[in-house]
Amino acid sequence: MLKQVEVDARFIAEQLRLLRLSTDKKITEIAEASGFSVSYISQIENGKRELNYKALRRILLNGFSETLSSFFAKIFDQSTDDNSSRVYETPFKLYNEDRTVGVEILIPTNSAREIEVVKLYLNPNSSFDDEFKIDFKLYGHVQSGEILIEHSYGDMLISQGKGFVLSFFSEQNLKIRNQSEHTSEVFLIFTPPVF
Repeated sequence: MLKQVEVDARFIAEQLRLLRLSTDKKITEIAEASGFSVSYISQIENGKRELNYKALRRILLNGFSETLSSFFAKIFDQSTDDNSSRVYETPFKLYNEDRTVGVEILIPTNSAREIEVVKLYLNPNSSFDDEFKIDFKLYGHVQSGEILIEHSYGDMLISQGKGFVLSFFSEQNLKIRNQSEHTSEVFLIFTPPVF
């Protein structure tokens, strides 16, 4: 097990700045591609604005053609092209704006295996929703609580200890709602890596 460095706003800001500089992109290009203002991107790079996972994912995907997990795999010097996966003692955790949804990337993008493993924490009455640009398959297991997955084929209620497999197509929204009075924890495997 490897000790994971603390991922905070300053750390992410520095890594985003380094990524931008290494790709010779200007702040205006990133702002235009991601749909955020230039001042918002500047505040992020200066560590003056806390990032939620949705905004960070949007900046990475639209500004750099990177997924969250490939971004973190590169930061932590893990090749995305080999068969080795690192399991971290303390996975890095990101939140939504109101901190009702937590996301831990347990195994970042691994191109050889074509997977990434993510753990969701959903507080009562919260939901995880996102849109993905490519087709993917989602394997999941509810570790605790009960969730409702809203899917174009119909809603699925899944309780603790149960698993599921779903196919999603590009531009289709993924929405997972907590149906429990307590925090629900869900393990998700994305293939190919899209998160």
